[in-house]
Amino acid sequence: MIAMLLAAAASSGIAAFRADFPGASVVESPSGGRLTSASGFEARDLGESPQAAARAFLVRYGAAFGISRKQRLVLRDAAPEGQLGRVRFGRKIDGLPVFDGDIVVGVAAGNAVILVNASDVPGATSGRFRVSRKTAIRLALKELPKLTTSNSPRACRGWKAVGSALRPAWRVDLTAERPPGDWRTYVDAQTGKVVLRTNRRSAPDPAGPRPAPGSLEKTTP
Repeated sequence: MIAMLLAAAASSGIAAFRADFPGASVVESPSGGRLTSASGFEARDLGESPQAAARAFLVRYGAAFGISRKQRLVLRDAAPEGQLGRVRFGRKIDGLPVFDGDIVVGVAAGNAVILVNASDVPGATSGRFRVSRKTAIRLALKELPKLTTSNSPRACRGWKAVGSALRPAWRVDLTAERPPGDWRTYVDAQTGKVVLRTNRRSAPDPAGPRPAPGSLEKTTP
């Protein structure tokens, strides 16, 4: 029932956004019900600074981008007042971070909102925190073959999008000499299942230099 209500709220939010900005170009989540990107529009007179305008925009249209009532926006960085740039927000639920859930709002001169890129985060939550930090670390290390670490693993508790819901999760980070990498593992904090593992050690970018931070080119948060 809760998931159905959240889906209805998101659909209503998308309809409201489309009604106010019919010419906007949007990208919808593959699972439907929320937008992950919007551009080609201009929302004016929402605030006297980039941060204020971006926050007011998300208060009004946040449901279209998967922001539920349980989620609280946390400012990560903002463009200086009067300058073209981005305002980036993270999300929290009950004081815990929503991992990989950032929302980037593009703000032009005059504090007009002209772009939104949102991580694909469902509004519904499911599950409880039952797995301890120690157990989560053990489970994260278990399947790394012939592991030789260069530091102590770090674990942070939060929420992670898994399928159609946000699940309670531990994010475990460690640097390893073997297998080499900066490993990030997400462990479901109720079932103990490893839901995602990535090597964050960056390689040289074959595409060359990236755009300057103020360019407002479309970027995944």
